[in-house]
Amino acid sequence: MKWMISIVPLIACTLLFAAGKSPGASVNKHANGSFPDSINSEPTLASFTFASSSLYKSSYSLKELELVISENKKSQFLLGQSQEGRNLYAYYIPGSSNLRALVIAGVHGSELSSVEVAYHLLTQLLQGKQPYYSVIIIPSLFPDNAVKAINEPEHIGSVDNIGRYTDPDAVDPNRQMPSPGKAFDENKSLDHAGREIEKENQLLLQLIQVFKPQRIANLHAIRDMNYGGIYADPRTDHNGLASGYSSDSSLAVKMASYIHQQGGNVTGNNLHKKPTALYYKDPAPAPAGSLQKRNMTGTTLNLKRGSGVSLGTWASTAIANEKDPSKNREAMRILTIEYPGYKRPLDYKTEAQQLLQQKQTELFAAAIETIFLGQYFTENETINIAKK
Repeated sequence: MKWMISIVPLIACTLLFAAGKSPGASVNKHANGSFPDSINSEPTLASFTFASSSLYKSSYSLKELELVISENKKSQFLLGQSQEGRNLYAYYIPGSSNLRALVIAGVHGSELSSVEVAYHLLTQLLQGKQPYYSVIIIPSLFPDNAVKAINEPEHIGSVDNIGRYTDPDAVDPNRQMPSPGKAFDENKSLDHAGREIEKENQLLLQLIQVFKPQRIANLHAIRDMNYGGIYADPRTDHNGLASGYSSDSSLAVKMASYIHQQGGNVTGNNLHKKPTALYYKDPAPAPAGSLQKRNMTGTTLNLKRGSGVSLGTWASTAIANEKDPSKNREAMRILTIEYPGYKRPLDYKTEAQQLLQQKQTELFAAAIETIFLGQYFTENETINIAKK
């Protein structure tokens, strides 16, 4: 798998999104011409001013990526292309500390609201104060699937789930990770069950192994709004022994409380009775030092296409004793954010519903910016990159 990197300084320009194809039908440009803030944006082709240190390579090294990040500029870069040839962009926003975070949305293309939240977050970070964590944002990991959902507007949010899977025989995109405790092998590109990992997930895994974030926010959406909320995966060592859940849970609940106090829906966190950061389908967190059970089944599909290792399980498990020590890492703190409902604000029929969802989208983005990327329950500030 080849990863093309093209770092572009944040300048007044519009963005060519999805290889010249926009998922949406309306133009939504900022007055200052900055990056798009919505999946509905339809940017036009623009000329970019490239920095002298811009990279345009078919391969990369940790040293080169570190050099780019050390420039400490708000940047757009190209991870690669989707299966249908759309450009898959990511965005780097420098923080005030040495800590790193990753925000991903659109793992399931049918969950359009998650992509909307990611674009709101990107806009807020471009216009607001500097976050504590340096962060990479991938607003739409599977843009081809998101386009499929948008092209069937009458089915958005329905049980048809158009865009959730790449094709009728594809494995759930959120069940394609390597075995817990094992690094991604670019030469084999196989998941825990021995199946080939889809191209977009391969690009994500390469990025994670090079960037090594301390924490990840995985933006999803859930059809049953009663389960909307912020959830944390228990971290473990490479053998699956629990590291302790207190700070992970506290971070998730603090984000949920932030949203709830301003009128947002995080019912799944049960804040009124007994606050929880545990997703209702996941096993209970194990005491520190005990074996942590994992949920290896997501959705019931034929040929077990809904089963496998999720990003939450893989990322929250440390990697050690690999043949290539540079791939070793600590367990990453990972939150799964379930936005209540698949629809974007514009997909709702009445103005009142649209305004309500617009506010909620902004609240979820603000919780990520303020709490998740802020100085809360921080990890060790020593960047966790194993020595070569």
